[in-house]
Amino acid sequence: MEKVNLQNFDLLSPKFEREKIQLGLSRIKKALAEFNNPCKNVPAIQIVGTNGKGSITAFIENILYEENKNIGVTTSPHLLDICERIRVNKVNINKSEFQKLLKKIEKNLSRYKLSPFEQIICCALKFFDLKKVDLLILEAGLGGRLDATTAHDLRPIIAIGNIGLDHKDYLGDSIEKIAQEKVAVIEKNAFVITCSQNIKVEKIIKKRAKKVGAKIIWKEPLSSNYELGLKGNFQKQNAAVAVGVIEALNNLGFTIKECSIKKGLKNTKWSGRLEIINCLNKKILIDSAHNYSAAKALSEERKTWNNNQAGIYWILGVQIQKDIASMIKVLIKKNDQILLVPVPNQPSWRLKDLSNIYDLNNINITEFEKVDLAFNYLLELKKWPKCNPVITGSIFLVAEFIKFANNQKI
Repeated sequence: MEKVNLQNFDLLSPKFEREKIQLGLSRIKKALAEFNNPCKNVPAIQIVGTNGKGSITAFIENILYEENKNIGVTTSPHLLDICERIRVNKVNINKSEFQKLLKKIEKNLSRYKLSPFEQIICCALKFFDLKKVDLLILEAGLGGRLDATTAHDLRPIIAIGNIGLDHKDYLGDSIEKIAQEKVAVIEKNAFVITCSQNIKVEKIIKKRAKKVGAKIIWKEPLSSNYELGLKGNFQKQNAAVAVGVIEALNNLGFTIKECSIKKGLKNTKWSGRLEIINCLNKKILIDSAHNYSAAKALSEERKTWNNNQAGIYWILGVQIQKDIASMIKVLIKKNDQILLVPVPNQPSWRLKDLSNIYDLNNINITEFEKVDLAFNYLLELKKWPKCNPVITGSIFLVAEFIKFANNQKI
């Protein structure tokens, strides 16, 4: 196992984790067994899907927090600090505790050659065990069947967000293959909570649930009776899945009141998702949309923005393995302009690459070497755009701009 520490996981080097991806359960199961299977008797809500996993997790976490439940939550990726990934009752693990657990893994479990993500999951489960939590929320990192979170055996509730095409290099080149990898986490007697899906995906979910004897609960988007802390019409669907999970918990003997559901949904925050931030007294919208499905949802939100017909400046950075053409086609409208930037420390689409895509030849694209240079270009315009500019394409790009904006306040 390659020796790691918190510096290795720093957001300045996000490619470290991606380059070390190793899907499979044998290594982490052996490692957890040697760790005395932490949290083995603690039930978990596992959350899989292509888009919406983080939002669903945040909604559930905030509802249970309002009910004073003792919960351990692990999510990925992080926005600014890796300690965001492991938290108990909305409090992140501190760096010294994280470092201590990582060193213990390096010392005792090195022969299993755990990937960075597997090490994080081991740390999370051990930390939750030490904190004696009563319930786990495990957001899958990649896929499901071979994802490290699936190594935890007691998963009576499976929440499934929107499933679309992404991570094709790991999960398969079709939506059917990707869906099969994700829904393979469904096991006997599980409650499966999901929303409206692609018709092919729905058939695969139903087939898997029937095969193993699981119960599916299909949820429609929440009505306006619920106020959501997260912006975006698509969040009504994610929130509905979260509410379905809470209902399933009640069926399993937990008691969560309706008032906690409403308050939790209202108080949910999830930075970097349809968030307006101020930088040098200018408003700019940031969103972590990183694939076609997320870009399509963002495009739908655009219809509600003031002055969007006048054109939007998109500061766009997309990793090279993503389908940037489909993202651009759904995002870019008449009068729009793209300010293309690289995703920090990731192989990214550049202007020379886009020139080979015929359908994009008539789109106004200007390239910059860094996101702050693109922002400075906007500052030099005679007037700030009527519709807020948007930074999107990657969570790593959004994080880079948040750090830049925060530095301007110092």
